[in-house]
Amino acid sequence: MSIRVRCSKCGRELGEQGFLSQCPFCGGLPIVEYDSYRFSIDSSRPGVWRYSSLLPRFQRIVSLGEGLTPIINVDGVLIKNEKVNPTGSYADRASTIIASYITSKGFSNVSIRYEQDFSTSLSRYLHKYAKVVHCIDEPFAIDSSELLKLLGFGDVVTCSSIPQDIPVIEYVNALTVEGLKTIVFEVYEARVDVESIVVPARSGVLAFALAKGVKELRESGIDLTIDIVAVVPKGTEAPKHLTGEELVEIVEVSSNETLEALNTLAKRGVYTSPLSAIAFHVAKTLSKSLAVLTVGFRPRVVARRSELKEQVIKVLKELGKATAYEVWGYISNYSLKGVYKALKSLVKEGVVCEEPVMRGRRKVTLYKPCVEQT
Repeated sequence: MSIRVRCSKCGRELGEQGFLSQCPFCGGLPIVEYDSYRFSIDSSRPGVWRYSSLLPRFQRIVSLGEGLTPIINVDGVLIKNEKVNPTGSYADRASTIIASYITSKGFSNVSIRYEQDFSTSLSRYLHKYAKVVHCIDEPFAIDSSELLKLLGFGDVVTCSSIPQDIPVIEYVNALTVEGLKTIVFEVYEARVDVESIVVPARSGVLAFALAKGVKELRESGIDLTIDIVAVVPKGTEAPKHLTGEELVEIVEVSSNETLEALNTLAKRGVYTSPLSAIAFHVAKTLSKSLAVLTVGFRPRVVARRSELKEQVIKVLKELGKATAYEVWGYISNYSLKGVYKALKSLVKEGVVCEEPVMRGRRKVTLYKPCVEQT
């Protein structure tokens, strides 16, 4: 299957240049176009790569188990919970595609232009394969905790000081779109009865990517009637990448509505960012809609753990990831039910994370130690 990369705004063909950055001519969002659209699901592969029929092909695949995120019901609203991705962000979907390209090309040094959540995510995916330098245009515009987090992954410099022979990876690129569109593929595979998917729109790339995913399923002959609703804070300018996008509707949400949504989610044990909360608010007002919770966390519960929990954590650190049944095999002096309850409790504490995967035709849940956010 052959592909071409062109700018969605000015139409220029960009080649692989569009894999890592926005259009150099107009700043538009590059997209991958395929010579044919045949959607199929490879159930032997977990995560986003099960949709490789509509993804670029690379020699090497770098994956941390991203994708196949659960759909939960909170206060009557369906939520696609992206917080259970390896670094707690939907950006991991983009990172697996980009990291696979970088390792396949053999780049040993790369620079990542700062973008919240994306920079941390991609650093985690690349840290075994390439030396990463982060570049920032406005260091005083970044929260100090974010800056310290980046320093834990590598040097931080100004973007103008990056040598020309080192690839600079931007969030706005064709591979980011390819990774994010898989959210739509998962919604379709799960046969969720929705008419709209609601997402927060900071840059507009996520909403654009989901619209592309809908179009590609239609090109594959699938009768899919899903619209994308992009939500922005009231009074802000609509993201430029959504200009003229027919499948995307832009909706504004006020500060009061945002705080109301944050309170509702928090009371039900879901803690997230204000930007994600506005998608939840809009989805609550629509029928047959699903909100994408793009990033979030559960508060760490500080409490003395039982001996069983300590043994469960020890086993998971040794194995890396395992099912409840596999963990029980190492500590069979306790009941399987007890191990399962201990795992669920550790998930609520934010110590253990869940990762749904396919084993043959069966979907199972793997448990693994959560990534520590420093």
